[in-house]
Amino acid sequence: MAGILLQSAYLGAIGFSFCTCVWLMLKADRNRTTRAFIVCQILIMIWCLPQLFLAFAVTLEMKYVLYGISYMGISFIGPCWLEFSCCYCGKKIPLWAKWVLPAIAVFDYIMFWTNGLHHFFYRSFGFDQVVYGPVFYVHMTYAYGCVILGMAAVISSLKQRDSMGIHGAVLILAAALPLVFNMLYLSGAIRAGFDLTPPVFALSSFLMVLAVFRYDFLDINVVASQHIFASIAEGVVIYNRRGRVTCCNEAAGRWLEVKSGDDYDMVRKELHNNQEKENQKVQAKEYPLYDRRGRSMGGVLVLTDVGEYYELLRQSRELAVSEQRLAIEQERNRIAQEVHDTTGHTLTMIQSLIKLIRIHCEEEEKKGKTMEPELMEYLYQAQELASGGIRELRWSINHMKQGDSCELVTQGVYQLAASVKEIDVEVEIQGQDGPEYSHLSAVVYQCLREAITNCLKYAHGSHMDVIVKFAQAEVNVYIFDDGQGCGSIKAHNGLSGMESRVKDAGGRIRFLSAEGEGFQIYLELPVKH
Repeated sequence: MAGILLQSAYLGAIGFSFCTCVWLMLKADRNRTTRAFIVCQILIMIWCLPQLFLAFAVTLEMKYVLYGISYMGISFIGPCWLEFSCCYCGKKIPLWAKWVLPAIAVFDYIMFWTNGLHHFFYRSFGFDQVVYGPVFYVHMTYAYGCVILGMAAVISSLKQRDSMGIHGAVLILAAALPLVFNMLYLSGAIRAGFDLTPPVFALSSFLMVLAVFRYDFLDINVVASQHIFASIAEGVVIYNRRGRVTCCNEAAGRWLEVKSGDDYDMVRKELHNNQEKENQKVQAKEYPLYDRRGRSMGGVLVLTDVGEYYELLRQSRELAVSEQRLAIEQERNRIAQEVHDTTGHTLTMIQSLIKLIRIHCEEEEKKGKTMEPELMEYLYQAQELASGGIRELRWSINHMKQGDSCELVTQGVYQLAASVKEIDVEVEIQGQDGPEYSHLSAVVYQCLREAITNCLKYAHGSHMDVIVKFAQAEVNVYIFDDGQGCGSIKAHNGLSGMESRVKDAGGRIRFLSAEGEGFQIYLELPVKH
């Protein structure tokens, strides 16, 4: 029974190696890596094939010939494996090693066939017992060294590429199994009566076939895909049907702190939290994957950093707003200049004509002509109105040109207070002004300007207090004057304009007054609207 199992193992090793060679020759890329791997598989077949006939050897010479054929594979498997490992890792074997390593294998093989002359390879060779000589042990040490060096090269390469996964594990396990069992057999730790190395090569060959057919580690497309996957700027997360992350590249790990084996639901939560951050915006697209029967296999999550796009969009919006403000400012200045040139000139001419009429009337009185007292009073009032109109027109035009150019709220308030000469305006600032309130500067400026105009025209006050209070969520403005006040407040154009501006800013405004108690205005403007 044991003999049948052993023969089946030999056949399995030969069959798997043969299938691997055929597949590589038909499907794999034509390169040094593929050729080196094919040679390794052929050497495995040469090693195992004579073992099928050892049980039928009837003479010692026949047994020695079968051993000789088998040792052809044993002698050259070490350097061939090292060549394959270096090609697979992209490393170059020194030129001297390319000549020395095969030469050592040839020397060992010659020592095997000439053993009858020196007995350095076998001390004795019989049907039932074989005693190994020093050359044999040197040869096995050399073969083990080549295999171990090849395994070390593969492990080092995979660690450098951070891809120590199933490919590397299969490759290393396939090389390590025959090595370990052969060492156990030669050391006498396993007393099976026959060499277990060839049967173990059946399992090793199966792993090789699995690696080639299942994982395609010799296909250049896979290598290129891995390189592209690791180096693309977009983040990529692959998850399976069980909701586990199976693979992710560096960008995804950096943005979401995700790694293989994580729960994909947690990745979704982390992505949601990441998208809520103002300093980093990530756009995600999910692509589900299905097999041929339409069953879910998992999916791919692709992440794109669009923070730079949104920053450019924000800058474009700010530029558009700035251009709009500049256009409005230019149009306001143009209108102000036209009003100054037309209305101002007209009022000035009217004032001059009234002055000339008054002078003429005074000269006529000196000549003894009587003038109506009411006429002189009307002329005096008309001249005062014209002078007041010119003064208010100049003041309004001057501040129409300056109003919206203030970046800070306090800048506009102080500017207005300093420009008024007819009344005393006292300003008190509570809290700290800053750029976060600058969008309210125009509203505060226009409302204060209207309050000063109303005080000059109607209240006839001599003093005004302005308090501006900056809070985290709002700006409060309190305006008080010592004018004559009024019993009932009628919202004409000036007060209606203030209400409209404050409402557009999302705030509230209140007016309070009484006869002889001045006029009071309260503004509440939210910072965020």
